[in-house]
Amino acid sequence: MDTLPLRTLVRNAAAVFSGWYGAVTRRAEQVGCSRQTVYAHARQIEQRLQPAAPASVPAEVPVPAPPAALDGPTRRRRAVTAFAMGISTRQIEDLFRVIVPDDGPDHATIGRWAADEAEKAEPVLEALDAACAPRVQTLAADEIFLGGDRPRSGSSRRA
Repeated sequence: MDTLPLRTLVRNAAAVFSGWYGAVTRRAEQVGCSRQTVYAHARQIEQRLQPAAPASVPAEVPVPAPPAALDGPTRRRRAVTAFAMGISTRQIEDLFRVIVPDDGPDHATIGRWAADEAEKAEPVLEALDAACAPRVQTLAADEIFLGGDRPRSGSSRRA
């Protein structure tokens, strides 16, 4: 079997896998061998085309467990940061339920935390706003179209 050209083996296998009535018998007669040999060639080709089995089973990557409990300042900081990123208080509450199922803050607490931190940041933001306003050349779309209180050119109309 090993001395046969690959082309002959493939043609014999094609006769087996074609499913045509009498194809194996015709192929065996053409090549001058038995039908069992044609079937053996088909099995040999099929084995060659099977993907190689992995040398070893890949090790499972351990999934790190979430921390059992977050301390109060860390919860507050993460909640306020998420709120500043535009995530709603209810979504933040849902995220905390995933991280700490039994002891997460509710959306009202998260809203109070965000309001407290916004009040603390107000003096800094006012100073930054005053320093940056003269350099602003393009306003955000909501201020342009929804009537924000930023200075605008004479060609802009209030929404």
